[in-house]
Order: sequence, then structure tokens, then C-alpha cells
Amino acid sequence: MKFTVRLVWLLALLGLSACEFDRHEVHEARQNLSYTLEMHHIHMLINHSLQMAAQGADMNLQGVELGPALLAKSTELLKRAMSGLEMAQLHKLGNAGKPLMEMTHALADKSTLLIEEMKKLSPESKDKDAIRMLNHAIEAAAAGSSMIMLGQQGMAGDIDAVMVNHGQSMLGEASGLLRDVSGAAEYKELVNQVVHMLIGIPDMPVIFDETEADAKR
Repeated sequence: MKFTVRLVWLLALLGLSACEFDRHEVHEARQNLSYTLEMHHIHMLINHSLQMAAQGADMNLQGVELGPALLAKSTELLKRAMSGLEMAQLHKLGNAGKPLMEMTHALADKSTLLIEEMKKLSPESKDKDAIRMLNHAIEAAAAGSSMIMLGQQGMAGDIDAVMVNHGQSMLGEASGLLRDVSGAAEYKELVNQVVHMLIGIPDMPVIFDETEADAKR
């Protein structure tokens, strides 16, 4: 009888330990997913700042007065994305050394350098045709990157795959433009660095399935 009671207690303790382990896995998975989603939202803000900057750069080449204002707004948005309370909180939670965080800061740094070069453009700039094509490469890569991240969040059913596929197509278009453009060598090098970072943003992890976790418990 005593042996049976002890065996029941042992099995119960093992069951509780397994439940605690599963709960820990669920909590960790949710934290990782939340972190990745927040980082991808920050990336989307960076991407939009690059899209605005590319449009402002084209306006500078044409002598349109709105160009400098649009470039200033792109700088403000980039700074907001990287220095807001959200980013500070992510660092506070110990994410500073994670690969996605490091890539985000590297992308922001290179984007800042590129935007500063865009501000110098004017109707007197040389290689204007090449610069316009490079600006289009930036827009295509930024839009494609955002579409991929949005589609990977898995919120809209079958259309998510369409988003991801079209985003990948736009990244391919950006890469093709970089190969084809000649001229504006220094500007092209900056654009090349930014585009390749946009292409290299890590994929989101598989979204955690809470129903599977509930089944385990």
C-alpha cells in the first residue's frame, strides 16, 4: 500500500514538472515571437524612411522644393524608430546582442549615411540617371522587405504567401538594378550596402501554435 501511494506521488510530481517545463517553453516562445514582431515593426519604419528619402532624393535631382523637407522627415522617422521608448525597452530586456538587433543598428547606421548623401543631391549632380535607378533600387528593396515581414506574420491566410512572394520579387528587382547600373560609384556603394542589408534581414521564426501547447498540457 505504501509503495502504491509513493508511486502515485512520484507520478504526480513528474507530471507537475512536465507541465512547468511546457509552460516555460510556451512563455519563452511567446517572448521570442513578441521580440521578433517588435523588431520587424521597427524595420518597417526604417524601410519607410528609406522610401521617403529615395523620393526626396529624386526631387532634389529635379530641383523640386519638397525634396529637402521629405528627406528631413525621413531622418526624423529613422531617429524615432531607433531612439524611441520601444527600442530602449528592447535593450533593457537584454536583446542588445541578438543578431537581429545588431543588424537593425547596422542598417540604421548605413541608412543614415545614405540619406545624408541624398541631401547633397541637386540638379547639378553628375550621373543623375544612374542615381535615379539606384534610388528606385532602394525603394524596391525597402518595399519588398516590408512586404515579406508582413506576410510572414501569418495574419491573412493565403494572401500572406502572395505578399512574401511579391516581396521577394521586389528584392530581386533591386539586386538586378544594382548589377545593371554603372556610374555614381560612391553613391552606388552606399546603396549596395543598404540593399544587401534589407535582403539579409533574418526570417521570422515559425509562429508558435498555442493549441499544440495546450494539447501538451
